[in-house]
Amino acid sequence: MCGGCGRKPALDSFQRTMSSNQPERTSNVRATVAEIFRELVGERVARLHGSHYNHDMAAAIAGALASSENDRKARDIAFHLTDWNSDAAFILALQLFPERFTAEEIASGVESFLIHAPNHVAAAAALSGWPVENIFGVTSPTADEVENSDDPRE
Repeated sequence: MCGGCGRKPALDSFQRTMSSNQPERTSNVRATVAEIFRELVGERVARLHGSHYNHDMAAAIAGALASSENDRKARDIAFHLTDWNSDAAFILALQLFPERFTAEEIASGVESFLIHAPNHVAAAAALSGWPVENIFGVTSPTADEVENSDDPRE
């Protein structure tokens, strides 16, 4: 479960059905990401762990937006841009060092990112007054379709 947003039960159910090896796969990709960032940023790598909510980052975002947004809305936007830190770290690590990830780690990291980050980004955009549109014309499964399917990607 994400650090405050909560996931829809359908998504939790979907994650459980994806692979019996998912916890191991997720653990492996997190270890690879941590190793890369430990080399780059030392002990600050702890800020990128999914269990760590970066209050300093959230406060910086909220402070920067407070002049243009009400304080509550600025804090909500900051939350939605901060909560998926480990997903962002995976994408950045993969961008920098794709050769250091196995195919299984990439699949696991992409899956985790897609389950968690898009809704946060959409919420932050909506709270900021930016439209959230399906400009690519792709369709996504509904929560009911996910809940009632072994694999909604099919």
